[in-house]
Amino acid sequence: MRTSHNGYCSRLQPDLSRFNSWRALVDLKNRNALITGASSGIGRAIAIALAQQGSNVIINFRSNEDLAKEVLAECNKYSKKNIAVRADITKENEVKEMFGKIKKDFGNLDILINNAGIYDGGDNLTNIEVFEKLWENNFLAQVRVTKYALEMMKKGKIINITSIHGRLGHGPRGATGYGALKAAFDHYTKNLAKNLAPDIIVNAIAPGKTLTPIWGDITKEEEKEYAQDHLIKRFITPDEIADGVIFILKNDAVCGEILTIDGGMGIKTFN
Repeated sequence: MRTSHNGYCSRLQPDLSRFNSWRALVDLKNRNALITGASSGIGRAIAIALAQQGSNVIINFRSNEDLAKEVLAECNKYSKKNIAVRADITKENEVKEMFGKIKKDFGNLDILINNAGIYDGGDNLTNIEVFEKLWENNFLAQVRVTKYALEMMKKGKIINITSIHGRLGHGPRGATGYGALKAAFDHYTKNLAKNLAPDIIVNAIAPGKTLTPIWGDITKEEEKEYAQDHLIKRFITPDEIADGVIFILKNDAVCGEILTIDGGMGIKTFN
């Protein structure tokens, strides 16, 4: 402390230079960002939100090229160095080829959003086939993508899209495997954060019921019924999840956290 001219003690301004290892990325302009499963739903919303921030967006998709092109066209309204890349992230050779293209076109990667995944509610506690499919699509594929991404990231941020169903006690009885593998993804997120900080900051977002194409052509009545699990009594929108992604990317103090955006589903009590 030092004494000011009027006799009161005033604090010296702290030296903030040591906090600048990542602060430059708070400005997301011209940052290279890969979003898996970005041709629709939450991934689409995140890709567009990042483009609106000026990021260079890499739109990964598995099969629907037409939808991916639509997302690319929307992103190009806001930033220009954007591409769409087909790759099934459950296949090592396709992931390796995708990252080869990213390295050639962009040189490095600043942001990874592990969004791709599937829902399968067809398991009955011990259906090995369903568990294996979920293991491949909702956990091992994300580890594989992260492996290649880390080879291209000196500093950066990773956000994993998990689920409220991965929280202990919140998994649906009809989808045991889905909840179990999302819980594993939560755990993986926290251990990545422990190992990679401060150079690479890792977090996750756990959405509740979000209105994406995975729900199919549900009626307004069905939508209202399903949304009763939320305290807000409506579905979450993909844009609201994308808002959470941008918040985390711009806040260096959030590390190893799982941001819950579930409309109050996790704390809902039953009368």
